[in-house]
Amino acid sequence: MATSIESHVVDITTCAICLEKLKIPKYLPCLHTFCESCLRTYITAIFEKEHKQSIECPVCRTTVTISKEVNTPDEWAKVLPLNFLIVGLLEKEKVERPQKQCMVCERMETKSEASFICVDCSDLLCSNCEKHHKANKILCDHEIRQINELSSVTDCIMTFKNKCFEHKGEELKLFCADHHTPCCSMCVSIHHRRCEKVLSIEDAAMEYAKSDEVKYLKTHLANVDCDVNAIIKDRSSAKENIDKEYNQKQRDLEVIFSDLVAKINDLKVRREAELLKIYNEAKEAIDTTIIIFQNKQKNIENEKQIIDAAVNMASNVQVMIEVEKLKKHVEEHKQVIQSKIKDIVNYELLLQDVENITKLAERMEKACQISCKKTNKYFELSSVTVTPNVSKIFSCCRFGKHTCVWEVNGAKQDAICVSLSKEIELYGLLSYVCKDALATCDVTAIIKDNTTDLVVVKDTLDSKVAENNTVKIMFPKPVKLLANKKYHVVVLMKGTLCFAGKGGKTVVDSNGVVFTFDKSPLSYNGTNTTSGQIPGFVFKISDEL
Repeated sequence: MATSIESHVVDITTCAICLEKLKIPKYLPCLHTFCESCLRTYITAIFEKEHKQSIECPVCRTTVTISKEVNTPDEWAKVLPLNFLIVGLLEKEKVERPQKQCMVCERMETKSEASFICVDCSDLLCSNCEKHHKANKILCDHEIRQINELSSVTDCIMTFKNKCFEHKGEELKLFCADHHTPCCSMCVSIHHRRCEKVLSIEDAAMEYAKSDEVKYLKTHLANVDCDVNAIIKDRSSAKENIDKEYNQKQRDLEVIFSDLVAKINDLKVRREAELLKIYNEAKEAIDTTIIIFQNKQKNIENEKQIIDAAVNMASNVQVMIEVEKLKKHVEEHKQVIQSKIKDIVNYELLLQDVENITKLAERMEKACQISCKKTNKYFELSSVTVTPNVSKIFSCCRFGKHTCVWEVNGAKQDAICVSLSKEIELYGLLSYVCKDALATCDVTAIIKDNTTDLVVVKDTLDSKVAENNTVKIMFPKPVKLLANKKYHVVVLMKGTLCFAGKGGKTVVDSNGVVFTFDKSPLSYNGTNTTSGQIPGFVFKISDEL
């Protein structure tokens, strides 16, 4: 697996590839920013080496797919969006330098001392560039001030400018509050003509500054960071454990098979000794029989010579005497043959039950097989809700399929009162989404036990991921709700017109848990038992935990 480069970046204005200040900062979809030239070199190397139509972010290894309109690495690097925040920060650094250099001359690779600042461009200018700046018909209305007249150069420069990525050259001057999207004038005329709340980007930013969105985002980022660190720590510990287990199992296998080999070798030695013993006994028996009959053969040879000599050279009397003696010897020979022939056997050395060895080998093949047992790891996280056994997570809905529309402008909250027949772990709520399929809606959900907040969660509901016009708002941690006790469920929604339920039920039986709904005194936007928001819950029965 490819590894990411180690991050030695001092701040976000440093390129993680060349470790220098960013030049023409371009960012990838993962938001990591690099010099355009560094990205071009990196993309070229990937294309030449791996012939891929995608690259991985050098830092986090997020896959980035090549655009269909792009044919070369140079074109791809150019079409990547410019990071205007980084551009602004780099320009701000230049403005704040003790030695004021003309930034226009710097771009032309010359040096001259700056005496002026263009408030609109955030550029330091020398006297020569200041004249040209004023003479340009596009720039002539810009506010230019002398540096020595200012108490602080930084305070007078304007907000960083952002350009629309979709419409080249257009500045993002507007903000669609319905879709939470910064827009240029072209975006508004094409995509946001029917949106009810389109503000200037400065007014939207002022409203944003008054809200807790930044604080909320920082809190959530801190929670996610904490969770990621917890997972990394846990997986690092798991890696150490699996390394230890691997080494231990290696030692176990060495002991098992060394012992097995020793036993097999011992058995081999004993079987070889048995084979040698049986072989020697059989060989000795055969040799003994051979010797007996070889000796008889010598006797017979001698007796044949005696009879031939007697017949050829002795008298008849002597022949008679010798023949009678030899008759007795012949009878003795016959008796030896008759007695010994019964003991003569053929020997065949056999290896018995060899098929059991084959079966044993087959059994050994199945013995000590390697496997890895996997069990689900349960994390108690801050940023997301972990559902260890999805099959035991249920949802209930108090409305039917019919819906209506509901005004949710963030001014009034909706609420419902609920009691339960069994103790449950509440993992989240069901919520309706905006009627506009492209819109999002900000929601704050609260579970209250009388005046005590058991959980408060903020979320942005995306209509594009809705099923049956509803989405799940999951809690960071499940909340225990006791049986036969009343709780207030409160939501404050801010967005365009939303779907809402109608024909609601007062009593809903879901998987053996009876939910009883009642009107809440905390509902100021019309939600009650028959219609409105808060269609249902995502829960787990405590008895099954």
